[in-house]
Amino acid sequence: MTHPLDSSAQGLDENEALARLRRDGPNVLPSTERKGVPRIAWTALTQPMFLLLLATAALYAVLGSLGDAAVLLVSVLVVGGLSIYQEQRTERVMHALRDLSSPRCTVVREGVSRRVVSAELVCGDRLVVNEGDRLAADARLVEAAAIQVDESQLTGESMPVGKHAGGTAEAALLHAGSLVVRGDGVAVVTATGANTALGRIGGSITRIAPRQSRLQGELKVLVRRVALLSLLTCGVAATVFALREGSWSAGLLVGLTLAMSLIPEEFAVVWSVMLALGAWRLGKSQVLTRQPQAIEALGTATVLCVDKTGTLTRNRMTLAALHDGRQGGRLDLRDVVPPHFHRLLVGAMRASTAVGVEPMDQAIFRAGAAAGLDLPKDWLLGQRQGVRDRQPYVVNWWRRAEGAEHVVVVKGAPEAVLALCDAEAAELHQLAEAAHSWSAEGLRVLAVAESRTAASGSDGSLPQGLRLSPLGLLGFLDPLRDEVPRAIEDCRRAGVRVVMITGDSALTAQAIARDAGLIETDTVPVMTGAQIAAMNDFELSRCIGALRVFARVDAAQKLRIVHALQAQDEIVAMTGDGVNDAPALRAADIGVAMGQRGTDVAREAAALVLMDDNFASLVDAVRAGRRIFLNLRKALGYLFAVHVPIVGVALIPVVLGGPVLLLPLHVVLLELLIDPACSLVFEAEPAPDDSMRVPPRRSDERLFSPAAAVRALALGSLAFAGVVLVQWFCRLHDAAPDVLRLASLGSIVLGNMLLLLWFRGIRGGQERANPAFMVLLAGVCIVWVLLLGVPAIGSVFGLPAVPAAWALAAALPAGWAVWRLARRRRWAPRLFIER
Repeated sequence: MTHPLDSSAQGLDENEALARLRRDGPNVLPSTERKGVPRIAWTALTQPMFLLLLATAALYAVLGSLGDAAVLLVSVLVVGGLSIYQEQRTERVMHALRDLSSPRCTVVREGVSRRVVSAELVCGDRLVVNEGDRLAADARLVEAAAIQVDESQLTGESMPVGKHAGGTAEAALLHAGSLVVRGDGVAVVTATGANTALGRIGGSITRIAPRQSRLQGELKVLVRRVALLSLLTCGVAATVFALREGSWSAGLLVGLTLAMSLIPEEFAVVWSVMLALGAWRLGKSQVLTRQPQAIEALGTATVLCVDKTGTLTRNRMTLAALHDGRQGGRLDLRDVVPPHFHRLLVGAMRASTAVGVEPMDQAIFRAGAAAGLDLPKDWLLGQRQGVRDRQPYVVNWWRRAEGAEHVVVVKGAPEAVLALCDAEAAELHQLAEAAHSWSAEGLRVLAVAESRTAASGSDGSLPQGLRLSPLGLLGFLDPLRDEVPRAIEDCRRAGVRVVMITGDSALTAQAIARDAGLIETDTVPVMTGAQIAAMNDFELSRCIGALRVFARVDAAQKLRIVHALQAQDEIVAMTGDGVNDAPALRAADIGVAMGQRGTDVAREAAALVLMDDNFASLVDAVRAGRRIFLNLRKALGYLFAVHVPIVGVALIPVVLGGPVLLLPLHVVLLELLIDPACSLVFEAEPAPDDSMRVPPRRSDERLFSPAAAVRALALGSLAFAGVVLVQWFCRLHDAAPDVLRLASLGSIVLGNMLLLLWFRGIRGGQERANPAFMVLLAGVCIVWVLLLGVPAIGSVFGLPAVPAAWALAAALPAGWAVWRLARRRRWAPRLFIER
């Protein structure tokens, strides 16, 4: 909705913002992505298993077995309900992940700058606009510094468009969907949601379908081959049985039963559910998965390239040291900046952004407020220029409110800023020595300088030949995260090399790398951006294998580092947060954007987003990626093996004659066991103890190789041999057909559970905690007790009545499973995490 604007510098108060949000609704575009229940139901009810059940029920009805037809129709509802539940759960998880990936923006409310989800933007909000932001609403600029935006999503025009504050002209308007490619400013939101320019044309915007991942393509080929083999086997078996028994209806029934046991519809279930819940688990670890390819690539990563600031360190900058060229001083957390440093601190404030999210700017203004300092009231902020390649400093121009006098203030890397200054050699030498000493201690050092001119430079840049006067140095302390040394040690044991890339000086980078455990001594070489610039790509790729730390690196050089590592056959995960980091994030095998300080462009280019900007979360993601891949492989092996005894029992009457041992209802019952085993048990299976003590797998390693298929089929054949042995024993004692069915069904279920234990990796040792397996075991035992202990239920499945002691014996494993669950009171949230 559109409302009168509140352009107060204090912004809206929270109560007014909440009232407008309730009245206008969230700032989101109408979406057709989320599947409704009818669409989910249609997808589920057109699956092969569902159609086979309907065909079998119709065949029973034609043959006059209305009771069997009715029971099968009930099973149709059960199978359909289970499929709908699985799909809805996956949809809920993916929708929750999309909510997590919703862009954030910075607004000023009640005079305080804060980050909010873009869906909570309301008309009248005072929006802080920074380089790299993807605008989430229409807004009018009230303050601007050399802003240029890319409006290609709206106009198709690829060239950036300049914007300026004031008035209602098009040049002051920012549109939702536009990308800020340069500059910053403040704007007041004028329209949200469907009322934005983007919302009005939203119906004609289509999204590019995500490309199929390598695992997904491999799985589709596997399903296609198994399905073709299944159809051929079913046709041959149905024909043979019909010719032998002289009944085409009986042959068709055998063929349908065999088809139900062979069609690999669980493959799609295990893929969608395990990846969706795996991505959800990563989300709980503060890692947002934007592309499914990232999950399969995580386990192959051999190099993690990470930023220092905010990733290895806390990104909680505090002003710890000052130097004005004559004397230096240190500050504790509660110290106030002494008066003789006030000129330096005011200069730093004039070179910073008061409402921005840059942590050093925030530290400067906190120190200024504590000292009772403020920006001069008789000066107006003019053009600004941010950090550029080979220009590691920011430039702020100020103009006197009355008069033509201008002041330019520069803040940035000491060696770059001091190179622009004219001062006594002793003063410059003292500042350079202090910067070197502080950097060696691990401080982040910035230099501040200024100059007075008659006019500002074009586009905020410094005029040619302008020399500056140094104001001094600021030293910031950004302590290392407590969990980083252990996470780096985990990477070392896992065969994953960690490389730190920073824009700080080589000495600062070396100090932080030493404290983090990346390097052991100060003799380890650190490569700087200047050295990279002096090398060609071949030279860089030859020496990069021995390097752990890169300093004074710009965004373009990050891309060269990625390519150099990949030239050495490394699988690279690269972190980034800025607009210029997007090419490196795209080029890396796994692009990782920062969730808190990263730009929207970086997040759009990345496969993963670290919501807390924490390196330990990235290491957790590597561990989770390895676990997900291993569990997918286990689940596929189990699926191959578990179908062998089912298919074998269905084929016994075809090959050896005798009564039909496996009825369609039996197959339905077994499928209700297999689906949860894949989607819950294997998804919840914890990682092996040595998962982070083995090298990364090869990137071209197949999910399910022919050798793995042979092993799975061999294990399934072993389980089938057990079923045959039971059948031989029963036939030796002239067992009735219903007893043979009971024996076949029971031996298949027992073999199923043993195969489940085998593929989980249980080899007679201590059982690893997996609450989902305990729930499944208890459920299977309860169903088995009902089949054996309630004659009415057993007769529906063609099973005989048995002594009550048999039913009580089947309840014993269920009691053990319930006891194990009772000892783990917190199992439910881990199992049903989507709730």
